[in-house]
Amino acid sequence: MKLIALTGGFGTGKSTVGRLFEDLGIPRIDADVLAHELMQPDRVAWQQIVSRFGEDILTPDRTIDRQKLGEIVFSDPVQRRTLEAIIHPKVREAMHKKIEELRKQGAKRVMLEIPLLFEAGWNVEEPLDAIIVVTADDKTQAERAKKKFGLSEAAIKARIASQLPLEKKAKQATFTVDNNKDPANTKKQVEKVFKQLPNT
Repeated sequence: MKLIALTGGFGTGKSTVGRLFEDLGIPRIDADVLAHELMQPDRVAWQQIVSRFGEDILTPDRTIDRQKLGEIVFSDPVQRRTLEAIIHPKVREAMHKKIEELRKQGAKRVMLEIPLLFEAGWNVEEPLDAIIVVTADDKTQAERAKKKFGLSEAAIKARIASQLPLEKKAKQATFTVDNNKDPANTKKQVEKVFKQLPNT
């Protein structure tokens, strides 16, 4: 089975591009979705996060308020590394389980959507067959992030600053998808990359 990583910067539209590849028949595993599942109330990761960051990060229904947690970790690199040390190993374990499930089902390739692919060293530790980096300019990133998450300009800048610069990610890519223009243009690029991806 071929492992294809999909990554990019905050607000570049990784999930939009991921869904386009999924529509073309490549199963997709989203690290953010796995992290969200692992952070549900009373799961191990939830317990560790609440123990470390306090119950002030919880909503009335005891779910973790990701925006509150984000305000803490994106303003303090030490806190961010603490959270990553809790969640990253569990996400990786869950991802490997899903890869094995797809392998048993006969899938020839799978797309791993991992926002912090380079920052967390997954590009070195995982046997990846291709890396796709989704790019967009600063203005587009900020506009998308504000629309999707309702974050302030300062919060968006903090998240973007916490990641490896996009140009450095793009230099390590097998393929790039420029997601600055209209959806039709992005779809055309995805279809072109799809034809070049390793399959067997």
